[in-house]
Amino acid sequence: MAKTGRKQKRQDRLPNNFYSQAPFNFCDRWCERCNLVDQCQVFQHAFSHHLEHMVRGEDPNDPAIILADIKKTFHHLVGTIKKDIEKQGLDSRKVKIRLVKAGLDQGPNPESFALWRLGHNFMLQNRELLQNIFSEEDEESKEIFIKYKKRIEELNWYHTFFENKLYQALVIQKTLKKEKSKIFKQIQKQEMNVSAKLCFHALQSCQVSLEELSQDCSGYMKWTRDLSILSKSILEKIETRFPDCHQKKIIFHG
Repeated sequence: MAKTGRKQKRQDRLPNNFYSQAPFNFCDRWCERCNLVDQCQVFQHAFSHHLEHMVRGEDPNDPAIILADIKKTFHHLVGTIKKDIEKQGLDSRKVKIRLVKAGLDQGPNPESFALWRLGHNFMLQNRELLQNIFSEEDEESKEIFIKYKKRIEELNWYHTFFENKLYQALVIQKTLKKEKSKIFKQIQKQEMNVSAKLCFHALQSCQVSLEELSQDCSGYMKWTRDLSILSKSILEKIETRFPDCHQKKIIFHG
């Protein structure tokens, strides 16, 4: 009985270093700014795929090739996570089934989440703003781009990344209600809070960029100021919805 109890205790406890074994699920995927690419399995796989395509004379940006690479990476990660789970004495078969199902299932309609709809509206307005900035060819606009290059790049990178991570956090939060296994519930909670924190920091980076742009960009001051105010409102809602998100560690380059 004592052995069974110890085994059960191990099953119900997620190791503290579980998420430190492969930085693919708690980073902002901005590899160009990252100094951890040598340790990142996702980057290494993407880089090796890119080289393979170049050697074969294939276009790595071809949609069919990109989809094939994503499938390869997905199956590789399933195997990697399975090995990590087994090292902790857990049943990896359940994890594999859940991952495969997650890869095939399209998930809930994002429109069903009020917070996502708000974030999506923010994303669309930012996309329109950036399209206008990038399309301008006068000298004043070029000077603005040069002066705020870093902020514009961050706004461009994070305004869509934020929306994706917000959806992921909301979906996991919804599925948690049906989860019965303690260990899988713990894993899902970690994933939810990691996604929520990445979402929060991505939006916060957008807000800082918009705030700076609103101070000096003639023709865009009201637009950027209104978007900055909207982003602050969404940030407050994210913190209310995911109060434990700031406890998690992430890799962020903004």
